[in-house]
Amino acid sequence: MKPRKLLALTLLICCALALQGCTDDEPEMELVFGELFRDDFDSVVLGEHWLIGPELQHRQDNKWSLTANPGFLTITAQEAEIYEANNNPVNFFLYAVPYQNFEAVTRILFQPESDFEQAGLAIYQDMDNYARLSRVHAYGRHAVEPALETAGSYSDWNRDIANTAEIYLKLTKIDGQLSYYYSFDGIKWQEVEHHPRVNWEQVYVVLYAISPVSGREVDAMFDYIEVRELKWEPVKSAL
Repeated sequence: MKPRKLLALTLLICCALALQGCTDDEPEMELVFGELFRDDFDSVVLGEHWLIGPELQHRQDNKWSLTANPGFLTITAQEAEIYEANNNPVNFFLYAVPYQNFEAVTRILFQPESDFEQAGLAIYQDMDNYARLSRVHAYGRHAVEPALETAGSYSDWNRDIANTAEIYLKLTKIDGQLSYYYSFDGIKWQEVEHHPRVNWEQVYVVLYAISPVSGREVDAMFDYIEVRELKWEPVKSAL
């Protein structure tokens, strides 16, 4: 074999071995559950981990309760909204998430009757950047509304559902990618096909209830909120 061909073959073999070595050195990773935050709202005193607002002027203490329906956080919907330039939130309950990757789950009892009455769950950076998932009455129909607002621009992907007062909602944020899920029993989950990506660092999980058009004061009852850390770890080999 000519020296040049031998040299080229040697280089190819060395590169292949080097790449194989890199592959062997990088373990296969899997997403596992880490720490858990859960609030069952079974106390008559709100936990210190909650911020009601998001600003002080957005808080109305006579429009929420832990005693009206024991075991639930009851938020009475107000004529409020954070849709694009219409930023007028009332009684948003914010929990500062200490995890980069996580899932948030809640169960809500809520019966909307007029358009855009809604109660839901959100991943919130500020009033112009958030993802929300709500049980809503929209355009004369009952629906679940997955939505995203970035830089003040709002998009939604409504899913019509049967008229039910009970709904489970779940949002996940994994390496900047968002996912939306809803369930009628907390066991079988339906995933929305949209998976937008965001570049948000510090975020909050938010519980809220609003009636931006009707202004009707209707109660939304939140049974619990669960925020679970998701983290990447090397796959454990089976023994």
